[in-house]
Amino acid sequence: MNRQSGFTLLEVLIALGIVAVISILSWQGLEEVLRSAGRVTQVDEQIQTTTAVFAQLEKDIAALELGLEAPTPASDLIELTGSGLLLQFTQRNTSEPAYRERVEWVLDGTNLLRISRRELNPDQPSVSEPIPARGLQIRFLREPGGWTSPLAFGTPAPQERSDLELQGPALQLNTGAPSGPPPGEAGEMPQAPQPPESPESPEAPATPETPGTPGTRQTQPAANLIRAVEVSVTQANNQAVTRVFRTGGVY
Repeated sequence: MNRQSGFTLLEVLIALGIVAVISILSWQGLEEVLRSAGRVTQVDEQIQTTTAVFAQLEKDIAALELGLEAPTPASDLIELTGSGLLLQFTQRNTSEPAYRERVEWVLDGTNLLRISRRELNPDQPSVSEPIPARGLQIRFLREPGGWTSPLAFGTPAPQERSDLELQGPALQLNTGAPSGPPPGEAGEMPQAPQPPESPESPEAPATPETPGTPGTRQTQPAANLIRAVEVSVTQANNQAVTRVFRTGGVY
């Protein structure tokens, strides 16, 4: 009589149990891999979005042509408003002819927007795609005066700040005064008139000396000229990214 060998019911149940445990562990591992991949993709998208925002901000701020002359309504400007950052400049870095542009960076709820208006069509603004952001902080580096206090919009994340200093000499504003006394005759130096000597005449109060060459007026620092802008954007994950941009113009 021939005997046939095979698996018993107990052996089959044990094998099925092992396969089930391995399947569960593999599925959990796959879920974790998928979650990690999703987090990496989300962070990568945030980095790309933030990089694009700061790249556009850098272009806008660098397009400014700030000078030492007194501002006029047609001058380039950069200032803070109740809703964000306002810039006005001439756009020259496009394939189109140069045109005046007025740009606003505003935080609308939880979205950062760039609103651009051209001088010829101010009633037809160009609005960027909403950029998720929880907060926005901006401050200026003025000369003279140094860094201003940051102005916050939304709910920006708290962060430590260090007051960076720009290298180079201080800005000087020419007052338009003559650089020296009027020239005299050839080969002669003009003589200052001497006051008459009189013991009865009261002595004039002493005038403080001005450093520099006699007969010249010293130049004064330009008042409140913005040399740099610090912008901090708090992303949707409550992480703040800060950049400092130098304004364009004459220094």
